[in-house]
Amino acid sequence: MKGSNELYRLVYDYYATRILFGFYTYGDAMPSIHKICVQFRLAVPTVRTAFTYLERDGYIQVEAAKVAHVVYKAAPARIRKNIADYFLPREDGLNDIGVAGQILIEPLFVLGLQRWEEDQWNQLREWLTNPSPDTLFMPIELYILSLSALDNKLLLNLYWEMVRYLCFPYLSEDQAAWKLSLEELGIQTNEEIIHYLKAEYFKVYNKTADDLFSFLKTLRPKYAPTEPKPVPFQWSLYRQRPQIRYSLAASIIRGIVSGVYPIGSYLPSLPQLAAKYGTALSTIRRTVSLLNDLGVAASQHGKGILVCMAPQTIDFSSPDVHEMLDLYLESLQMLVYTSRSVSLFTFQSVSRAALEVLTEQFRSIRKESRTYLYLEVYLAFIVKHCSSAMVRECYDKLKLLLACGYPVTLMRLKKDSLGQEYNPAVLQAVTSLEAGDTEGFTDQWCEFLSQQENETRSFIMEHWKHSPQN
Repeated sequence: MKGSNELYRLVYDYYATRILFGFYTYGDAMPSIHKICVQFRLAVPTVRTAFTYLERDGYIQVEAAKVAHVVYKAAPARIRKNIADYFLPREDGLNDIGVAGQILIEPLFVLGLQRWEEDQWNQLREWLTNPSPDTLFMPIELYILSLSALDNKLLLNLYWEMVRYLCFPYLSEDQAAWKLSLEELGIQTNEEIIHYLKAEYFKVYNKTADDLFSFLKTLRPKYAPTEPKPVPFQWSLYRQRPQIRYSLAASIIRGIVSGVYPIGSYLPSLPQLAAKYGTALSTIRRTVSLLNDLGVAASQHGKGILVCMAPQTIDFSSPDVHEMLDLYLESLQMLVYTSRSVSLFTFQSVSRAALEVLTEQFRSIRKESRTYLYLEVYLAFIVKHCSSAMVRECYDKLKLLLACGYPVTLMRLKKDSLGQEYNPAVLQAVTSLEAGDTEGFTDQWCEFLSQQENETRSFIMEHWKHSPQN
């Protein structure tokens, strides 16, 4: 999830890509900082930071009171090699993102548009008819505007990570293809606009991808005679190192729930945790402080860090707790938004044997009175069996982040009622899967997630409202 001081990366990536791949060449003038601010909807200091890093890396030269110029020199052969070096190892990933985008992003895009007010629709109609020459690649702009309506920074982060991995939308200048007359097309309702935009976006995406893959075929014999090591899509949730503590806290909570760190035992020492998770000692200290605020652990002087899992002591006034629970709510909401399409897509290619294993896992957690592992079991199933690598990557990250909310769930339901809360859902899951009714299971799964998200959000908001800082 980007903080404000990470937004410069959007500008940096955009112009570094265009310079490396030959859209800008040596001596070309860069757009003014004011123009870039308008284009990206960013503040002047953010764009100046991007220019500082572009200059540091040898792409541009910035002079006071003058327009910045490109100083990167590359012959056509060097530019072709830049393209080959970047895209050839990512061919499989680019193909996969085309599929995953329809599963993960398209439902979010439609949902965002459905939440627009009429004045936003009127602005869109005007924009489609008269696109601004200063806009980014228009599909990107449309998706950003739509996804922003969902007020979820996590999913916006995912979308930007997709665009950064794809790179080729940064190279498009074809705004004319998006200029249209809605009346001439017979488009009148908002629903018709949504249908048109979805179809048009995938048409543009597929054409751009096909052109790129055709070009890569011409490059492969010279620049990649042997198959390059694949570079898959990876969802970088944090690029600000101080925020690593949230994912570390989630990992430790998962370890407690799974029995790696039993309640009543002590966590490894701070140096041991730092070595295990490959991070700085200061980050581990902040992580442990967060676990203390969540009631998950208690630091005892001279003894160590006791695993207590006593969430009735959650400090809702703690900024770190607030940030972590906000992250949890965003991950849960994102799961709700994408669960239907991801579940149905996963079941399309799953073997009967894999379904039987899943069914047995659900039976097992019922028998052991651990039905609170319902989400963990099914998300692990998707991460293992979904045919899209990008979906697996995203759901693996969501599976981790959902651990952030376990202390709140325990506080909300109390330990003795955890089984009562999840048991009916798991029983329904077993019944549906035994009958081979994966669509019925998906309906129940989505309903369960939606209920959990609504109840958990209400519970957290109520405690935030009554916390001392408010």
